[in-house]
Amino acid sequence: MSAPRPQEHHPIAPRRVAFDWHGTPLHWIPDLLGDRPPFHVPIPEGEWLRFRLALIAAIEQFTAVLGNWVLAADGLDRAGPDPVMLDLLRWHGAEEVEHRAVAFDVYQHTGGEEPARYARRVLAMGVTAPVLLHLWTWGAAYLLRHDPQPAAPARYSLRAHHRAVRKGLLPTWRELGAAIPRYVRRSYHPSQEGSLRTALAYLAASPAARAAAGALGRSALR
Repeated sequence: MSAPRPQEHHPIAPRRVAFDWHGTPLHWIPDLLGDRPPFHVPIPEGEWLRFRLALIAAIEQFTAVLGNWVLAADGLDRAGPDPVMLDLLRWHGAEEVEHRAVAFDVYQHTGGEEPARYARRVLAMGVTAPVLLHLWTWGAAYLLRHDPQPAAPARYSLRAHHRAVRKGLLPTWRELGAAIPRYVRRSYHPSQEGSLRTALAYLAASPAARAAAGALGRSALR
């Protein structure tokens, strides 16, 4: 085994820095934020902006469903996970439920007149659902391939996925798929997804939140 290089024995210390953001533009990497439609499709700037906002609203539908699921996933508790990671996962899920309607409300306010606004919302979901499915399966396969301590064959399979679903470690395909027809109802609003009261209760009772509040209180007393 080769010895570590000398520069790898470097003590890491916290640093206080101050960046000057006054001259930094909002789009700080030109053209990486989807400023223009792909393949040079001739879409007006305002319409392209509305469609991108509709995409975010559609994505937030799935993150709200997943956030609500993880808050009630008893199977995760039974699996004996690391409590800190489970707290982080549920804290994140609770935040997703908390802000589930923000992008949707902004889109409804800025998306123009009906029926174009509704049609754009449906089209955005039609794009979002298959793309997210691809990214989730690709991401899972990538993580498995690069796991330095694999506990099982390092490849994604539907059989292993379904086994995890039966154990309550993943949501069912039906739970995820049912989010689509709910979203495309004309009368739908994300406030119908999950429980804000449950999400806020977890954000207040999260071990990490309590620890941070305790640290803040002790700091104030000094």
